[in-house]
Amino acid sequence: MKNTFKGITPVPVWQFARNLVDSFKRLPELPGAYFHPWQRESRRRLALLKDIHHGKRAFIIGNGPSLRQTDLGRLRNEFTFGMNRIYLLFPELGFTTTYFVSINSLVIEQFKDGVS
Repeated sequence: MKNTFKGITPVPVWQFARNLVDSFKRLPELPGAYFHPWQRESRRRLALLKDIHHGKRAFIIGNGPSLRQTDLGRLRNEFTFGMNRIYLLFPELGFTTTYFVSINSLVIEQFKDGVS
């Protein structure tokens, strides 16, 4: 039945429904996660950064092997957001990103001490 329904439902609709079900499953966890002291402090610090680079251009540097094939040195004096464990590439780049970004709490917890 599930496979039949998936076969006749457009992919975006199926993905939306799956994400909605996942969200409902996580509802009991949300208050604790949202009000955890670490999360509150993080939101407070993020609020202080709002619009500090308003009107300026910024670049998001993702992940993957193609980074080694791209001349990122051109971004040296730009505002940059480095994703996940980009700091491993800093010695090769010759500069650090302006900001680190990770939305995966597990990755943040696992590698929080790895950032220098």
